[in-house]
Amino acid sequence: MLVLLTVLGLLLAAVHVVVNGFHDAPNALALPVRSRALTPKVGLVLSALVNAAGVFTAGWLLTEWIIPATPVPLNAVGSAALVCALASTIAWNVFTWWLGMPSSSTTALLGGLLGALLGARAVDLTEQDPLTAAALSQLAVPLLVAPLLAYGLAWALVVPLLHLLRHSEPSTTTFRSQVAQATGAAAIAFGHGLTHGRRAVWVFTTLLLCAGLPVSVRTPEPWILVVVAAGLAVGTLFGAWRIAYTLSSRMITIDPFRGAVAQGVAGSLLFLGGTLIPVSMSTSQTTAAAILGAGRQQRFHTVNVRVVRRVILVWVVTVPVCGFVSATLLLALSPLL
Repeated sequence: MLVLLTVLGLLLAAVHVVVNGFHDAPNALALPVRSRALTPKVGLVLSALVNAAGVFTAGWLLTEWIIPATPVPLNAVGSAALVCALASTIAWNVFTWWLGMPSSSTTALLGGLLGALLGARAVDLTEQDPLTAAALSQLAVPLLVAPLLAYGLAWALVVPLLHLLRHSEPSTTTFRSQVAQATGAAAIAFGHGLTHGRRAVWVFTTLLLCAGLPVSVRTPEPWILVVVAAGLAVGTLFGAWRIAYTLSSRMITIDPFRGAVAQGVAGSLLFLGGTLIPVSMSTSQTTAAAILGAGRQQRFHTVNVRVVRRVILVWVVTVPVCGFVSATLLLALSPLL
């Protein structure tokens, strides 16, 4: 049973990486493509390459931060919990893509893992309590702290930056905004590679540890880094344009300058967050919040309140839905463990 769970877990981990790249590609590219700072093809290729670079950077330079705070038992129960969490996360990402909603893969996976471990504890398969303070903080940062910070910074920076450009020609401002959007897209993609690559490496490594294989979490296996980098790059190349349309047009309409502010704030937070704090941030929620913050600083508000409410509702229900589905799958597997 352990061998089967390990093989299934590794396959689901690879699929999750590809789906994650596909689902999150619009976070970096929605605004630059809409403002014609980047063409769709160039944007996808750039984002794929930078994502891969972020994965290798995380694997080689940030190995001390690969381990999340969620306690996973290194046995068949841990393998089953990861399999259930990955399955629920993949399903949620596909479902939210179909809805065209930017949702967090980070909180989906953490919620699924916590749900599976709570299910295992309910049937006495493990004695560890997964709801530790550190685990809850890992949920709070991508779900609450990062979006609120991104929204506030983007909202606050529009007016002073606009004041600095008050004497510039409109064409010059537009060109500079497009350059800033393209640069911000690269920063968002790199931050995505750092955070999601680090987490994906942990998933692969933990599955191997649960199977009793001699691998080190502190020194990732080179083949794992290659698989994760290639998976994110391939997924990114397919780009979930349904979500891009929501971010750039359905949720709010903003001009190139405010789009540049949003890209700059999101890119800076994701880059700094990926290198300075050992907690994963959500590229989807950070980027969407920055877009909303910058867009609110317009003379004529163009926020589609109905769509924004749907987006926030998706964010709120991600953890409980993925946790419930994952716990249900774990309980269904429990007689075999």
